[in-house]
Amino acid sequence: MNDAKFIKQGLYLQGLSVYEADISYIQNILFTIEQAQKSLNAFPDLNQEVPITVTDKRLMLWQN
Repeated sequence: MNDAKFIKQGLYLQGLSVYEADISYIQNILFTIEQAQKSLNAFPDLNQEVPITVTDKRLMLWQN
């Protein structure tokens, strides 16, 4: 679904300008979204987990 023709048509149907230079960026963003969706499909309750925060002690000690 990341075909350039599909993206151009989608932009056109929404009344947005189509810039050839932007197509590759849009493809990259759509690919990233698809990868994130795959992760959510594999772990659907991931948003219920408490995130882990790792702090670098060197950054905390380097305050002047």
